[in-house]
Amino acid sequence: MAELQDKHQVDIAAVTISNEYSGGKTTKRRAVMERLKESLRWYEKGMSKSEKLLLFKLDAMILTFTCLSSFSLSLDLQNLTNAYVSGMKEDLHLVGNDLNMLTIVNQIPYCVFMIPGTMLMTRVRPSLLMPTCELIWGIFTLLSAFAKDLNTLYAYRFLVGFFGSISYTGSIFIIGSWYRKPEISRRLGLYAVSSPLGSMFSGYLQTAAYDGLNGVNGLAGWRWLFIICSIITFPIAIYGFFAIPDTPATSRSLLLTKDEIDMSRQRIGAGAAPVKKRLSFAVVKRGLSGWKWYLFVASWAFLDQSEQRLSTSMSLYLKYYNKEFSIAQINNLPTVTNAISVVTTLVASWYTDKTRNPFVPAFSATAMYCITAYILAAWNVSLSAKFFAWFMGGSILVLQSLLMTWASILTIGDLEERAFLTGSMNCLGNAIKTGTNIVVFPAAQAPRFKRGYIWTAVTGSLQLIFLVWIKAMTMWDAKKKKESIECLPVEEMTMDEKIPEEIGSSSD
Repeated sequence: MAELQDKHQVDIAAVTISNEYSGGKTTKRRAVMERLKESLRWYEKGMSKSEKLLLFKLDAMILTFTCLSSFSLSLDLQNLTNAYVSGMKEDLHLVGNDLNMLTIVNQIPYCVFMIPGTMLMTRVRPSLLMPTCELIWGIFTLLSAFAKDLNTLYAYRFLVGFFGSISYTGSIFIIGSWYRKPEISRRLGLYAVSSPLGSMFSGYLQTAAYDGLNGVNGLAGWRWLFIICSIITFPIAIYGFFAIPDTPATSRSLLLTKDEIDMSRQRIGAGAAPVKKRLSFAVVKRGLSGWKWYLFVASWAFLDQSEQRLSTSMSLYLKYYNKEFSIAQINNLPTVTNAISVVTTLVASWYTDKTRNPFVPAFSATAMYCITAYILAAWNVSLSAKFFAWFMGGSILVLQSLLMTWASILTIGDLEERAFLTGSMNCLGNAIKTGTNIVVFPAAQAPRFKRGYIWTAVTGSLQLIFLVWIKAMTMWDAKKKKESIECLPVEEMTMDEKIPEEIGSSSD
């Protein structure tokens, strides 16, 4: 009898252990699924239905237009390189560094008008300014298809750059005006990938135009590329007149109710406050008074320098060996670099939204870029190694969304400072790139750009140093803010001070 009881107890214990083990596995699986579900959540946990509806509308309006606008601008800029390697060089009798000069002529007005254009958006309704500019640059993209000589093409590309100058920083300004800190990164990530997608599509579009339209109505395939790009741009511009809701403080959007606009103002807080109606140097003085302007502008300049080799160096290498590569391969192979940047940007934006720490993906992507830069600087490596370096170098484009996210969040309470900072980053970065492009990547030096590949290896390395510097300064500011908050009575604190969000100061 005692033996039966012992056996019965052993059986019960075994069943109990088995159930606990099984339950433990189920619990672990459930926990993993919950974490996955939480990480993929688009809306913040606990958000009301009315706020979710508001965000859905904002995404449908703002993200749709800004992403399409970035896509079309990238398409209208990248098509120059694709046209060059697909017959434009021969038809217009381009020689030496003419491609570089076309790029410079396009970039000069793009840089000069960028900061004034971005600041103008705090005075003129973005819903009028941005679509109008897009419509006009689309017209000059169309006219580029009918250019008969280099000088005419210079004029058209100058005007495309002038009216396209407001697109990028204007879109960053709009996104930063409507979304809260936890919401910005993933949306800027989606916006950032629209540019490399435009570059990718330009390559595929040129291949299709060359194969299917070359000679139709007496027009070469590269001319059809400009025509198709403009046809894509026009409806996007028209859509912008209805889609852009301006800013929370000035919005009169017909697609948002008065309650939704009021809710947006409450969500953003100080960032929704109306700005002064008069341009003032006080904004510039305020922007230059702290460390943010200097470190972010320098870091963006290094990004633009590092990015130079992604746009044309591989295309010119493939064209130089055109007996080994077809027109389709010359246009399509470089798009792999853009595909890499799309994937890495989406992953980095997801990570940043979940951890509130853009430093880790930014540093990792830059480290990968440095490896590829060292490979190309060495040059005497296999063709497979060169292709690996060209393709994986696209990881550096992650910084486009991460640096803008970081800068936007750190200036989220000051509309004008944010416009000045983000405008300065893109403007000065492009201005420096415009001046160095013909020096470090002259088209006449194809297929090997020895000077350029060494230079981008240096700028990539400097980028790592400045990322660490920005991280340290962000943590220092967060520490000082925390100390000052601890000295305040609770009743005098704002909501943001009671629950400070220290972007970039995570311990991850």
